[in-house]
Amino acid sequence: MQVAADAAEAALRGFAELETTLGVVRYAPLVAIALQVGAQTGRGGVITQCALEEATELELGMRGITAYAETISVYGTEAVFVDGDDTPWSKAFLASAYASRGIKMRFTSGTGSEVQMGDAEGKSMLYLEIRCIQIAKGAGVQGLQNGSISCIGVPGAVPSGIRAVAAENLVASMLDLECASGNDQSFSHSPMRRTARTMPQLLPGTDFVVSGFSGVPNEDNMFAGSNWDPEDYDDWNTIQRDLKVDGGLRHVPEKEILAVRNKAIRALQAVYRHLDLPPITDDEVEAGTYAHGSNDLPLRDVLADLKGAKAVMDRGIGGLDLVAALEKGGFRDIAENLLAVLRQRVAGDLLQTSAILDRDMQVQSAINDANDYAGPGTGYRPSGERWEEMKKLRHVLSASNPENEVE
Repeated sequence: MQVAADAAEAALRGFAELETTLGVVRYAPLVAIALQVGAQTGRGGVITQCALEEATELELGMRGITAYAETISVYGTEAVFVDGDDTPWSKAFLASAYASRGIKMRFTSGTGSEVQMGDAEGKSMLYLEIRCIQIAKGAGVQGLQNGSISCIGVPGAVPSGIRAVAAENLVASMLDLECASGNDQSFSHSPMRRTARTMPQLLPGTDFVVSGFSGVPNEDNMFAGSNWDPEDYDDWNTIQRDLKVDGGLRHVPEKEILAVRNKAIRALQAVYRHLDLPPITDDEVEAGTYAHGSNDLPLRDVLADLKGAKAVMDRGIGGLDLVAALEKGGFRDIAENLLAVLRQRVAGDLLQTSAILDRDMQVQSAINDANDYAGPGTGYRPSGERWEEMKKLRHVLSASNPENEVE
């Protein structure tokens, strides 16, 4: 319930992609379904993934329960080139498997990963990371999640390390790869350092400035805590306004948030009922609507849920089954949103560099919205309706509007 509600809220706030992971891999089908249903409730066209071990992740994608993949790690050391399942060849094969079904995917790498792998071969972290970026380009994938990612503690601890993180983002862009920059892993208890670490990506812009802005509080974050989480929504919107930089988020009135959270869980409740999964009670719907985190939710029967998750895999349930369940449950609009995402797999347009689905369900990518930056003053600047939206913060009052009509 929390996954569905938080996904719906995040989509409503402006997220174009949503990702989840979990501590117990057998829960994966239920978590992936909840994320998909919640995302399509918040805004049609948001694409989702469930980050797991690669075989299960691929199967969920093939079934249409997820729509993209990202946590496909590559490393730049010689030993990894020839050992285990992280070789460029094995990852290129995996990338082709996703592409064969029109599923968007990115590799993942980051300055510091080679050190954490235990063997940097006497080369600089940035040198080895550039090799990773070139591997991604050579394998034919459309993008890269980089910017140190979960390895940020290593470059964050050495002189000029954060500059190296920004440099790897730049190299990814120079090679015409979609750049989903990091800012996802908390590396400092200092709010100033955490914010400063984000500025080199926020100011010039990357395809995804925060590849991992947590939609859940950090105590529930299975990625070990994010640099940004729900407590930071207001600050992020304010920073956008202060610097006139569009970081993707927008303020949403509380009544709209509560409504979409409630609808997402009710839609999931209908899906569970149709698929004969362990039922979601009305009390759970109510709790999930207002929950900040898992501590605010009633306990579930773990054994029953795990049996239900296994049944999803054993019965071959896929994306079209979710569409049918939503339709029969009275959530036709969500069903149509999910069907539109599934149709994109056939069209294959999400395989283009930097591809997302906009609010009109149209693909925006480097093909039809190319980077035409030509020097200072030529880049994108918020204007018109979007700039007016960014200026309206929920905590800003005025003498002419003491009740703050934004709410």
